[in-house]
Amino acid sequence: MARTFNKVILIGNLGRDPETRTLPSGAKVTEFSVATTESYTTRTGEKVEQTTWFRAEAWERLSDIASQYLKKGDQVYLEGRLRMEEFTDKEGNTRSALRLRVMELNLMGSGGRNEEGGFTPTTASTSSTPAPTAAATPAAPRPTTPVTPAFNSGSDEDDLPF
Repeated sequence: MARTFNKVILIGNLGRDPETRTLPSGAKVTEFSVATTESYTTRTGEKVEQTTWFRAEAWERLSDIASQYLKKGDQVYLEGRLRMEEFTDKEGNTRSALRLRVMELNLMGSGGRNEEGGFTPTTASTSSTPAPTAAATPAAPRPTTPVTPAFNSGSDEDDLPF
């Protein structure tokens, strides 16, 4: 059997506030909708914007983070697995939607503002190792001249230190 892979990365905006529920098993799931927008110009010069909506679900630890920090309009970076879901709407029509099972969540934009108005990135993942976070302070400037290591073997030969 051939190996398959399903990983999706989305950067989009929340279309509604997250809704959290607890299943009879005790598992927590938070659901929210995310919109991505693509713009392009047609051959006739008309500018077109196309929005795609995704239903996202975050489980357990990510559910807690999503319900606590996300709100309608926030921009988020999401990684996860995508699947097509079919359902029946209130009028009885069969509809379909793309559902994303969130495996990594990164709050972007104003969602990560701290009390002083500075940006504090928040990253969460379902993996057991902590996700990397960006520093809130700017990085030190890089030197403009190349730096050579201060290694001297004590002889004029090209000796390697290993």
